[in-house]
Amino acid sequence: MDQQRPIAALDALADRLADALSERTGQPMFRGIVNIVTHEQFFAGLSKPRAGGQSTSHAPASVAERIMSLTEGWCVYTMARRKAFPLNNVLDYPRSAGNGAMHRLGVKTYLGAPMIHPRTGIQLGTVCGVGTETTQWRREDVELIKQFATEGVEVIEQLPRS
Repeated sequence: MDQQRPIAALDALADRLADALSERTGQPMFRGIVNIVTHEQFFAGLSKPRAGGQSTSHAPASVAERIMSLTEGWCVYTMARRKAFPLNNVLDYPRSAGNGAMHRLGVKTYLGAPMIHPRTGIQLGTVCGVGTETTQWRREDVELIKQFATEGVEVIEQLPRS
């Protein structure tokens, strides 16, 4: 898979994730992300910005908006855990101090799960939702993000090989 190319099917998955998290929490400002992690993070799937639960843009994010260093965000920690990572308040996680994603994007809550290929055990990346308000994640929310991670693997498996 080309690491620097947005993938429409993953953008659609990220949009559906953002909608689902907004609906479950009542918070309108969630972003959904499908993150392919290599020497950097690339958001091959990224939901459109939202306000009031509605998309504020019809244009897909630029490639520059989709790149993040490995020192930012929480997806790298999700991959290290190899399991879902709910952070009600990102400030409760000691490694959040100085995290650029928190400051640049206004992230206050994170819920992510690794995308692990079922036959090989290889981690392909993560699926996550980030929001601007702290959230009390529940078991159902963790199950939801794991379902989205499974779907992300399925979408990636269906992509044409180049």
